[in-house]
Amino acid sequence: MIINQLNLNQVRVFECVYRTKSMTAAARELHLTQSGISQHIKSLEEFIGVPLFDRINQRVVPTASAVVLYETCRKSLALLEEAFSEIQAEKNQLSGRVHIGMPTEFGNNVVIPLLAKFSEKHPKVKFHFRLGYGAEMMGLILKAEVDFAFVDEMPADKKVQLDPVYDEHLELCIAQPHLKNLPADSKQDRAFFETLPYVDFSKDEQILRRWFSHHFGEEDFRLQVKSTIEDTQGVARLVVSGLGAGILPGHLVKKLQKEGAKLHVFTGKGVPAKNFISVATLKERTQTKSVQAVFEHLSESLENIRKQNRA
Repeated sequence: MIINQLNLNQVRVFECVYRTKSMTAAARELHLTQSGISQHIKSLEEFIGVPLFDRINQRVVPTASAVVLYETCRKSLALLEEAFSEIQAEKNQLSGRVHIGMPTEFGNNVVIPLLAKFSEKHPKVKFHFRLGYGAEMMGLILKAEVDFAFVDEMPADKKVQLDPVYDEHLELCIAQPHLKNLPADSKQDRAFFETLPYVDFSKDEQILRRWFSHHFGEEDFRLQVKSTIEDTQGVARLVVSGLGAGILPGHLVKKLQKEGAKLHVFTGKGVPAKNFISVATLKERTQTKSVQAVFEHLSESLENIRKQNRA
């Protein structure tokens, strides 16, 4: 490639000479001798094989080739200056963009409200979010397309570090109008639960059976799964619409109830089933000061929420 042999100093000198239309003015601005400016221009002309300036009546007049080259050089140097300024600025204050991956509902209901508080203190920090499931987030981490990501319980590549940060309660709930159609003397035992219709995320009924295993110690319930949809909001809509009982994260259940949804939450026979969420980072990746600050803020805030939920 031609650019591999390019001398950036020559480009900077060319930009200055073109802009000032003077070798002398360029020499003053760049703190070089006039002969040094002339040599840089000559070397650049030899490198690209075309003249860039005509010397007419002791003036430098740009050629057509110089006109074409200048606009690109001007924009490129301006972008470089902006990038270097942003990097230097981060030494003194938090700025720049932080890329975060997260599950959709956990991100919308838990992470984003916490980041809103962070943004009030550090308005120059910008965010870019990627939403998706754990496997997708792991791929983004390994490709360094996000700075860190929140993931559900899952095996991780040895290059990825997982730090548990949040216990997400898994609630089995059903629309109350649907529950009223069941016999009043129904007990919440195996026979009762096997009469209910269900909705789930996938055909293998993994999340539902995990809830029953946690509360009843067995997974072989004969569940009547009527609908499946690979999306938390989708499951929530099916539950609220009365199509069946389903598993939803506790924070989403609270949000739906606050919005007026009439949901009955089954308590089971013990402490709530949990989905442990960890923050995943690439072990060998160098993080900016802003990324570290956001990471620490979220980790501390989520730990405080965990403590409050335990109290």
